[in-house]
Amino acid sequence: LIFPDKKRKYFCVFQAKSMSAVKSVSSFRLASLLRRENDPSAAIKLFRNPDPEPTNPKKPFRYSLLCYDLIITKLGKSKMFDELDQVLLQLKTDTRIVPTEIIFCNVINFFGRGRLPSRALQVFDEMPQYRCKPTLKSVNSLLS
Repeated sequence: LIFPDKKRKYFCVFQAKSMSAVKSVSSFRLASLLRRENDPSAAIKLFRNPDPEPTNPKKPFRYSLLCYDLIITKLGKSKMFDELDQVLLQLKTDTRIVPTEIIFCNVINFFGRGRLPSRALQVFDEMPQYRCKPTLKSVNSLLS
């Protein structure tokens, strides 16, 4: 590729070299990439396969709560509710992560805006299965 701007060309070459030197992706790096990704379909692909060439294939990728929060927000805003349900199911099985109530408030609001009150109620009812105790904040999200 020929770039008219020499600085841009240098940056792209430098970025490509630095990306190839990285051995694995951390959850911090994944959160940064998810934050920058505008396309929710590309973001979910990145979330599902954050490390295409893992250094240790037997060791699963350890997602952070921020990674879950970012992908849930992207999917909810774009009304990709089936993918959102898959991420919630993954969050439920990830026993290392204890989600905060605000994540569920956001999910309930997304389902409410998407005219899916039964799914919003289902998320509220399942909050204890995620090791999160519902409080007045989540009740208010359900009612609004």
